[in-house]
Amino acid sequence: MRNDITLFEKSITAESNCFADDFYESTFFTGNGRMGARGYIPFEPSARPIQTGLFIAGVYDEIKPGITDFVNLPTPIWEQIKMDGKSPTLAAPIKRTLDFSCGVLSFEYVLTVGEKHLNVLHQRFFSMSQTSLLLQRTICIPQTEMHVHIESGIHTACCNCPIPDDQVKENSETIQLTMEKNTHFYDNGFTSNFATHVTNISLEQQISFRTQGFGKGVSFHRAGDAVGMSFDVDAAKNQTLFIEKAAALFTSRDKDPLITPLSSGWSFDGLLEQEKVWWQNKWQLCGIEIQGDAQTQAALHYCIYQLIVNCSARDDTVNIGARGLTHTRYKGCYFWDTDLFMMPFYLLTDPCAAKSLMQFRVNTLPQAKAHAAKMNNAGARYPWMVSYDGTEQCESWDIGASEVHITADIVYAMNQYVTATLDEEFYKNGAAEVYIETARFWLSRYTPEPNTDKVNLLFCKGPDEYCGITSNNLFTNVMVQHNLKLAIRAAEYLRQNNFGQYQKLGISEDEIQTWECLHHAIKLPQDPVTKHWRTDDTFHLLEPVDLSTIKPDAGASYHHVCFDRLQRYKVIKQADVLLLMSRLPEKFTAQEKLNAWEDFEPLCLHDSTLSFASHALFAAQNGLVEPAEHYFEQALYLDLKEVMGNTGKEGLHLACLGETWQAVVFGFAGLSFADGSPKLHPHLPDSWTSLKFNFIWENKTYCAKISADGASITLW
Repeated sequence: MRNDITLFEKSITAESNCFADDFYESTFFTGNGRMGARGYIPFEPSARPIQTGLFIAGVYDEIKPGITDFVNLPTPIWEQIKMDGKSPTLAAPIKRTLDFSCGVLSFEYVLTVGEKHLNVLHQRFFSMSQTSLLLQRTICIPQTEMHVHIESGIHTACCNCPIPDDQVKENSETIQLTMEKNTHFYDNGFTSNFATHVTNISLEQQISFRTQGFGKGVSFHRAGDAVGMSFDVDAAKNQTLFIEKAAALFTSRDKDPLITPLSSGWSFDGLLEQEKVWWQNKWQLCGIEIQGDAQTQAALHYCIYQLIVNCSARDDTVNIGARGLTHTRYKGCYFWDTDLFMMPFYLLTDPCAAKSLMQFRVNTLPQAKAHAAKMNNAGARYPWMVSYDGTEQCESWDIGASEVHITADIVYAMNQYVTATLDEEFYKNGAAEVYIETARFWLSRYTPEPNTDKVNLLFCKGPDEYCGITSNNLFTNVMVQHNLKLAIRAAEYLRQNNFGQYQKLGISEDEIQTWECLHHAIKLPQDPVTKHWRTDDTFHLLEPVDLSTIKPDAGASYHHVCFDRLQRYKVIKQADVLLLMSRLPEKFTAQEKLNAWEDFEPLCLHDSTLSFASHALFAAQNGLVEPAEHYFEQALYLDLKEVMGNTGKEGLHLACLGETWQAVVFGFAGLSFADGSPKLHPHLPDSWTSLKFNFIWENKTYCAKISADGASITLW
């Protein structure tokens, strides 16, 4: 656990005595949704081609037939500095600052050679208003006369170290997934072209420089290492030198309409002013005001900032990976994390982004249908892990085959979008077909129970991945029932409003009736005596264990106990029944929710980074304020304090960030839309004297306010 980041209202800072720090590089990530980079310093004494690089949403390449990895691209965040011809060392701590009000990441440090010192300030930001652009500025001020030599360009040696799906396995082998095609130099800049090896995605990086104090740039090209320009000056004491660097990046799969060329009269400050305006407008809509707890508000703003800069809001050919753009963990793949944990944030603050995320699922319906057929089922079954092309990337056969709940999760999220936005075109031309094809999958996936009118969902695994392979997981079965109801409603809608599509999909009254029958035939596991809801058919049979004996520290239990043994203990990895009740609260009574909390909360190991925030949300929704505050703090600082010890190693946990936001808005504020209109049922922590936030619902923007005087929702 770390405690070395200082939070301000809209910024974070930290100091260290070394260039490389995985934790800071994760937490100080910056981007614009389309692309981004970890918070590493462009100047480092030793190259780290795995840890430094650039990510662009949707750029993947194969690492084996049919399996891709998120490409760690050649990075224009790269410099080499020499003082009087020698490589300098660090003379003072490095101060890092990430400013959420404008998206600027800054590094301040002092380099030394002998008795000579050079003050350095490096700043960079990814443009939100022109998503092709990355702007950098390096300011150098010598404390005495010296010769300063700076190389600036693209580090072309960046490579991947593919991480196994198995969380207990490590890999040390590297692979470079891009190749340089050509480079052309011109006055004050150059253009380099790259391509991935198998997917053949091309990348063009146009680099332009503006300088003060330096002589004319001289080109260099070291194959397999770096390409760029070098700048020299015999500097006077306290002379201000700077290099401004604009990188315009284009790929062969670009779709974002904000991808634009760099203007000829560009400057760092000029483009930064545009960003300040963009962020000012964004924070007016997305910011959350908490009176009485400045630290919580600051940490929450960090969560919101990272959710914004990790979503390519106008590109429906991509989604958001479990680690966003911050790391290659899980090969950069998209899971249910987006649909259940992140999507509500975008839905209520940026419906266009929410639509892009849902349109991606519509676009990949053909792959879902192919996946169902491959698994000997009908209809459409969405894969557990997908990359840019929508195909299954999970290499753990039991997980990929059994976590079928993702299909119903996607339908649940689509219905949230349609309900909140009234987007009838999306419903008619996309969502309705998804509902229907997934219903067909479920009909083929359940097994009829002999001599009864019931069915069983066999060989399944719910959100609690420690339950082992089981049957009739409650979360999955209830979400499937929800899916079937939506499919029945969609079929009737198409029959009345788009009969051509109704016929094209081959829907019949008999088929609709089979969905009705399936809905009623699904079994929901319940204790026959207490009537408490069960996780599944087998959880109550597992062996009880003292949790402290298998989880001696904050790390995951599987580092101490093998998966085979964990799956035979009566323990929970993350919220399962509680998660269901937080998503469909109207289906359960207050007493049933309290019973579930008492049954399952003591058994949870919280070995998933999704777990703390889900428990906080459930507890806050149900007025359990003290545990809600406890779990909320764990979730809020999960990355900022590296609570589970894996933020530096694996990147930011985007689903936790999204669920933490939900814990505030749907939990502590109690925002709900049960009858179609927004209402508040707040349970604020004692230290919060008031809470204020904006949200969008049915194309109107509202302002929610909660204080000792009461709660109100007004048009904004």
